[in-house]
Amino acid sequence: MPNQERTYNIAQILLHWAIAALIIFNYFISEGMGRAFRQHLDNSNEGYGFVSSLHVYVGLAIITLVIMRIIARFLSKKVKTTSKTQFDRVSHIVHEFLYLLMFLVPVFGAIAWYLGIHFMGDVHEIAMNIMMSLILLHATAALLHQYVLKDGTLLKMLGQK
Repeated sequence: MPNQERTYNIAQILLHWAIAALIIFNYFISEGMGRAFRQHLDNSNEGYGFVSSLHVYVGLAIITLVIMRIIARFLSKKVKTTSKTQFDRVSHIVHEFLYLLMFLVPVFGAIAWYLGIHFMGDVHEIAMNIMMSLILLHATAALLHQYVLKDGTLLKMLGQK
């Protein structure tokens, strides 16, 4: 197990949980977005319900927060590890894909919604499902670290270590 010296600063912690909460929120209110999007493409005002508008604006907020998180990540001290196991490499790849998808999923949705490109709506949905799978893997790994490896990784993202 690598010896990690990093603790997350308050900006990283708040951005992590805010983005997580907004992504989960948007995932659960996405029911009916396909219909709202088709109505939106048909220039029907019916596509502009409260839930669909909220979904779009939360997506725009996610883009903004992810950009802020990437900036905070680059401005923060780097992780120092004493070993690079296969597990560490997989973790790094999953994190990089998560950052990419946290940015691209709402960007694809915004392109579809604001530019009226139907195909991008499909790309948005597929990318979102991939991202949610990676989020599930990420959450499972956090629980593994906390309860099996007992290395305190989860506590660091809760600001307790």
